[in-house]
Amino acid sequence: MKQHHNFQEFLRYSLLNMLGMIGLSCYILADTFFVSKGLGTKGLAALNLAIPVYN
Repeated sequence: MKQHHNFQEFLRYSLLNMLGMIGLSCYILADTFFVSKGLGTKGLAALNLAIPVYN
């Protein structure tokens, strides 16, 4: 019984973590698109240098 509860809790946290990573990936993809349209290549280069610091 306890082991089943632990597995459900692990599954819940894992799924929430995956949803958070998917959401962050979608945010970065949309941000990259709008920065490239608005600021061009120099803005995109600056964004690609700043994303690892953000993460």
